[in-house]
Amino acid sequence: MRNAARNGAQLDEASPAFVREREPHIAATRAAWSPHTGWIDADAYVQRLAAELEAHGGVILRGTPVQHIVRRATGLAIATPRETIDADAVVNAAGLMAHHVSAIAGGEPFTIYPCRGEYAELAPHARELVHGLVYPVPHPSGHGLGVHLTRTISGAVWIGPTIRYQEDPSDYERDRLPLEEFLEPTRRLLPTVTIADLRLGSSGIRAKLHPPTERFADFLIRPDAQVPGLIHVAGIDSPGLTASLAIGEYVADNFLS
Repeated sequence: MRNAARNGAQLDEASPAFVREREPHIAATRAAWSPHTGWIDADAYVQRLAAELEAHGGVILRGTPVQHIVRRATGLAIATPRETIDADAVVNAAGLMAHHVSAIAGGEPFTIYPCRGEYAELAPHARELVHGLVYPVPHPSGHGLGVHLTRTISGAVWIGPTIRYQEDPSDYERDRLPLEEFLEPTRRLLPTVTIADLRLGSSGIRAKLHPPTERFADFLIRPDAQVPGLIHVAGIDSPGLTASLAIGEYVADNFLS
């Protein structure tokens, strides 16, 4: 709560009675209430961003790999299999591939570490056990928030994500955790849950800037030290989706104006 206050975020101490009223099935002796926390539909959000971009004259080149980025007198040139695009500046927001984009542009070296997060879900008959978003105290490793409960706009309740560093940035399914691995972390928050109340969910891969031996690395949002016009927006882990509009405004105001 002190950390929230330092960062200008409202976080209020919640009494046991408050917790029982809002989340009667959650086991908690103490809690903090974040009145401005919410959840968005990530897929709908990205689709709306794409529509807004195209409405303002932008072009989205789907399925178009970047092969080379070279310096020219007037800026940078991006080579794809079909064309060359001249640009005053290039924003490297390539997620799990951001370090490769920097390398092919002749930019400074850094490493993106793929970190898989897996989810389970509450089965439909058990979804009413959770009414909102329920987080434990952040994970002591510093690598994540710990397994938490997220009620989505559609009414599903996600359980997760887990944390596992891996080499392959495209491997979402190999050696998935069995459903039983989610039972005990879920029961710390929802003691009445049984294995019959759970089912496997989706998985995702975070783009982290620090290896598992380190606790934290901040987002990399700044111009490249070696290539003028190359702007890095890399290692955007949680809460990168939530902060994406603010990140875009920051980059535009500070590096592209």
